[in-house]
Amino acid sequence: MMEKKNKGLGAFFKKIGDSFRSKGFRSGAYTTLISVLVIVAVIVVNLIVSTVDVRKDLTTEGKYSLTKETEELISDIKDELTFYYLTKNNASLSWFQTFFELYEKGSKKITFKNVDLVMNPKFAEQYTDKEVMQYSLIVVNETTGQSKYIPYEDMLLTSLSVDPYTYQYVENVVGIDVEGQINAAIQYVISGNQTNLYAVTGHGEVALGTEGENFLRKANINYKTFEVMKAEAVPEDCDVLYIAAPTTDYTETERSVIEAYADAGGDFLIVATYQDGMENFNKLLEKFGVKVENGIIMEGDPNYYFPGYPYILLPSVITTHAITQDYSGMEYVPMQSSVALRVLDKGAGNLSSSILLSTTGASYLKSGLITTISKEEGDLEGPFTVGLYVRNTDTGAEAVMFSTSAIFMDEYLTTASFINSGLLTKSVNYMAETEEVFTVRTISFEEEEKIVVTASTANAIGIVFVIVIPVLLIAAGIVVLIRRKSR
Repeated sequence: MMEKKNKGLGAFFKKIGDSFRSKGFRSGAYTTLISVLVIVAVIVVNLIVSTVDVRKDLTTEGKYSLTKETEELISDIKDELTFYYLTKNNASLSWFQTFFELYEKGSKKITFKNVDLVMNPKFAEQYTDKEVMQYSLIVVNETTGQSKYIPYEDMLLTSLSVDPYTYQYVENVVGIDVEGQINAAIQYVISGNQTNLYAVTGHGEVALGTEGENFLRKANINYKTFEVMKAEAVPEDCDVLYIAAPTTDYTETERSVIEAYADAGGDFLIVATYQDGMENFNKLLEKFGVKVENGIIMEGDPNYYFPGYPYILLPSVITTHAITQDYSGMEYVPMQSSVALRVLDKGAGNLSSSILLSTTGASYLKSGLITTISKEEGDLEGPFTVGLYVRNTDTGAEAVMFSTSAIFMDEYLTTASFINSGLLTKSVNYMAETEEVFTVRTISFEEEEKIVVTASTANAIGIVFVIVIPVLLIAAGIVVLIRRKSR
């Protein structure tokens, strides 16, 4: 009995021994060994990378990297710059900290330092008279002593929503604007120049939105208001006067104030729309040899308007002028309910003009009571000028004009595929003769991105999905059916 039991145990252990010599075990052991080696290699590589601080941005939009524009900007820095990050108890925001370190690594001329406001409560007083906030930044040119304070809230993108429980408005952080604000500060502390844009108010003008003011601020352009009815003259420090689609007319006295500024060589950014009874406003435009046609432009070429909305133009960008020369001519500039700018034969002085934006020859002007958006007999035919630069060579006065009050609305300024924001800052900087500031992307925490297509592209996509693809699928099914029956 004992002998039989011993034989059974021997057979069991022999079976186990044979399993270690089997082909399956050798294959499994080899796989396990390779897996262990790979895991060890990954651990070692991570330890090395952590030690030397090597990082790679794997996001498609480069959220954790500096843009090419920023890299070009900081590569040319000659002065010594210091970024003072204002914190309390050394608490910091990871997004901000990441960008500050990227700037420091990108240029040997930039030094990043944390300043604890608890330990140094009066540190910022030497650079700004404003009440500073935690997580804010001070950029200092140590060579010249020039500095600029960037409030924490300016580096955040926010939106308002309604709390479903309290029905109160709640401000939500939806993104950051660290890079753009820092670039503006760098260029300011290096050059020390800022441009003053005064917006005329008091006649129902279209005010710039939050994003419009933000873009100007990043371009080192101060946005101020000017109530012409209470003034005897345009402020002396005004570089460009902004007249944005007034809905009530100026008085003779107000017009004389603005004309005196033009006669002295003042520069204008004008949004011109048609309104009845605007005699004095129209005389201001005529001073620059321009008249606004009565009517709304409809675009007939589907490549140059929003799908289904021929009154939302996507005009051609004419790249022969310095303001638009950096564009390819294929960029999108949505212009809703635009009027036509007509250059007159005469103006006040010797005038020269350049077209910046134009519709196609298929466009047409609808005037009076509009009952249909289709072209009718009697509609004035295009092309029409919707963006124009004018210069009085006698006085040196300049004007950039656009023909829709919606040209600088926030939605158009913040959409990456539109160049409305670029036209805003380039127009002001060109007339003020200041160096253009690098205005770069903001980073959104929301994943949604807007895709812009023209009407013709939308039609083509519809044909592909509604007709072409179903026909191909039906044809493929018929071929498969015929082959099966022939077998």
